[in-house]
Amino acid sequence: MDASPLWDTARRSHVAAWRLFNSSLDTVFYDVGALSSDERDGLLGYARPEGSILIVHPADAGEEIRLLRPVDFVREQRSATADAVTTVVIAGVGSSAVGTAALARDVANCLGTPVAGIVSGLGLADVVSEALGGWFVFGARYALREVVARLLDAFALEDHVRDPDTHADLKASVASEDTPNERFLYGSPDSTTLLYLLSRLGDRLRLLLGHSKGNYSIENALEGWPGHPDAHLDIVTLGAVIWFPAQFANLHQFIGEIDYFGMLNSRIFVQRIGVPGAWHSLNTALPGHLSVRGALDEASRLGALQHA
Repeated sequence: MDASPLWDTARRSHVAAWRLFNSSLDTVFYDVGALSSDERDGLLGYARPEGSILIVHPADAGEEIRLLRPVDFVREQRSATADAVTTVVIAGVGSSAVGTAALARDVANCLGTPVAGIVSGLGLADVVSEALGGWFVFGARYALREVVARLLDAFALEDHVRDPDTHADLKASVASEDTPNERFLYGSPDSTTLLYLLSRLGDRLRLLLGHSKGNYSIENALEGWPGHPDAHLDIVTLGAVIWFPAQFANLHQFIGEIDYFGMLNSRIFVQRIGVPGAWHSLNTALPGHLSVRGALDEASRLGALQHA
């Protein structure tokens, strides 16, 4: 008797149950209520890898959420008939496609334009690996590198830690016409996707917004963007304050004044905007949330959103 149909049924049921469990984390940190029940149900079955792209329109546009590979998104954006997407968001640790779409929907509702969300994980199953890879690799690495760079600068020494020629893999598969900056750190699919978008659509993108570990992914991609060819981008970060290259001056970083998790993973001597009474969540249904709309409105008032 062929047992494969029975095994396939059992496997699918277990995977579906685990994905449902994973999405519970998004309910804590993201405004999943901004998505319709049909949209949430569709995203629960999301099986594409980290680094894929969701195109999310404002809720009142009545447009379906679309799932694209990065190469397809770039090809579409370069066509004359595509709706221009100039804003990219990356959610935080453990965020599934549901969390990514919820963050993108909040931003799309605020701006009135479609937004691209780069999927940063598959949910609760990724929390441990994402936390270790995100906070302890990205966070500790950036903090240590900043200290070393300051020491080298103090002694008037060149800061050439790694040879850009060692980045041949990314050069071949992601940015074939450019050599990524030597500061780019591999191992983050969402960061690699953003570097790909910057390399291909850098003159079209206008706003990057991240939450939590997503902020590190954005900064890492900017470090890898060869020569920082254009500093026209507006950047807004939520829930973690980090260092960005000085070329990107249109930057505002927001963190809740009771967001101890975010503070633990933030750089100390970096300018930030504290939000009274807010913690790490962006879910408007929870008390003490950090408001995406409030942050974007404040950034706009301060002149950070000159392009979006």
